[in-house]
Amino acid sequence: MTSETGASHASINPVVEPHGLRISGELDRDTAPLLGRALAWAVQADTADIHLDLGEVTFIDIGAVRLIARTATELPAPRRLIADPIPPMMRKLLHLLGWRLGPDQNLYVPVNGHDPPSPDLYGGQPIVPSDPAPEP
Repeated sequence: MTSETGASHASINPVVEPHGLRISGELDRDTAPLLGRALAWAVQADTADIHLDLGEVTFIDIGAVRLIARTATELPAPRRLIADPIPPMMRKLLHLLGWRLGPDQNLYVPVNGHDPPSPDLYGGQPIVPSDPAPEP
């Protein structure tokens, strides 16, 4: 699956082992439909955890981060979405939004109640990814 619109370009390929997607290029509003379809495929194609290889993502906007987080929160228990590696831009957005990273710095969203809470970037307060960061 490849999308090229305007200046944006993303390539998203299914991965069998571990089940998930390998993503490269730019994830923004132009490539969001491709990302949405790929994530929907990953949710429906298997019952295993979904692994996202984001190591070759050169740009990711807040909309793409929210789409990934929303997919993670909607997975039925005990499935998880695991993003590894997380590009620096996404790490910064997660930090600004107050969303959690697991102890191994992978994105885990334990909203479905089957993972123990992991420390987040703001001192261990659980934050649901679809919510904005708490007011100071």
